[in-house]
Amino acid sequence: MAALDQIQRIVLLMLENRSFDHLLGHLSLENLHSDVDGLREPDVNPRYANVFENRVHRPFLIEDEAAVIRDPPHERELVARQMARSASGRFRMSGFVDAYVTYTQHRAQHSPPMGYFDSRGAWMSSFLAREYCVCDRWFTPLPADTQPNRCMAFTGDTLIDRTESRLLPHRDHVFDWLDRHHVRWRVYYDGPPFFLLFGRFTELLGSKYHPFDSLARDLRQEPPESAPQVLFIEPRYYDIAWTDEPANCNHPLALVSQGELLLHRLYTALTRDPEQWERTLLIITYDEHGGFFDHVPPLPIEQPIAAGAHYTRPFTTTGPRVPGLIVSPWVRPGRAFHGALDHTSLLQLFAEKFGAGPEDYSASVNHRRAQGIRSVAEALSDVPTLRAFPTVVPHASAPQPSMRRPPRSANERAFQKAALELKRREDPLAAEAKYPELATVPPET
Repeated sequence: MAALDQIQRIVLLMLENRSFDHLLGHLSLENLHSDVDGLREPDVNPRYANVFENRVHRPFLIEDEAAVIRDPPHERELVARQMARSASGRFRMSGFVDAYVTYTQHRAQHSPPMGYFDSRGAWMSSFLAREYCVCDRWFTPLPADTQPNRCMAFTGDTLIDRTESRLLPHRDHVFDWLDRHHVRWRVYYDGPPFFLLFGRFTELLGSKYHPFDSLARDLRQEPPESAPQVLFIEPRYYDIAWTDEPANCNHPLALVSQGELLLHRLYTALTRDPEQWERTLLIITYDEHGGFFDHVPPLPIEQPIAAGAHYTRPFTTTGPRVPGLIVSPWVRPGRAFHGALDHTSLLQLFAEKFGAGPEDYSASVNHRRAQGIRSVAEALSDVPTLRAFPTVVPHASAPQPSMRRPPRSANERAFQKAALELKRREDPLAAEAKYPELATVPPET
């Protein structure tokens, strides 16, 4: 494909726990993007109605994020409740309020999982969607939560079906695949990266991990023949519970406004050099929907249970939609791509760019491809759009109060356990120098 031949740098940012309608549904609602399957007439459209305790709940505009946002449930059993499969097998997508109130016992006039952002609240995501390519059929691979879906994203398979307080059992990480294919890669982190949970401890202290603040300088100074070909951007995760630094991964209760500023910083760094930008592909998506409402049913994609898996019920569908943005001169501006994508579409892209074709990653990825999951490469244009790259003025973010707390959730405890294990196995002073948040990680209780 002409685009892949010309692209020299692929950049991936995976954020946390937001659905498509929740973050980008406003594109159709505000007539900013007529081709997007987002929200339309939310006050009356029957497809959006969530009935709970004899009351109809509908999507509502989030005007004060800090006052509204909670962390809806998103474990496997509750995602099934949210998607609300009928006796006939049709997914009604009407159980988001039911799952939320049942799990939290929190009742409000506007149920938090039904809230959506407008173009002011999700200002940078909205800008990128309008100026580049938005994917309105990007699904989280599994109807489950963070850890299984990130395993799918970075290994192409999963040995787990839920998030627990542990290092992640896995086989054949994407980093190993890239190494075998002699692909130069690097991680830029704004805090301890999620790859900590894969137990890659020695690697975390090595030369492939750079602080995010060095990205612009590295892009400016490194010659193309030695610069990394694949960049993984890691935000500051909300699950690093023991720090006062505001998270910018967009996991509730972190503010989306912080994540939007991270997107602006990343886009600004990548577009600083027009010649480099002409050879760059930036992909932004979310690990899972986080329990927030989306009206589009999942895809019927079967995921067989891998040998040695820690669960016994196979998955038969994807999870709900998540935002997907493809930002590059190699897309048609303002385009919506409607092809079926999930996180393994990224692995197909790597195999197409650096291997023998999109089926050159793994049998598990090929199994999903055979069922209709396509490569990100299919959203690209064969010719670049040569224009002055668009810019946007950053919006101010509301101050984020300290969220320092004892690790409580399973993923927070997983980060804590992995951080302590990193310090135990490696040089603790070197670990704290590279990731200052590790200096204050509390001991397990």
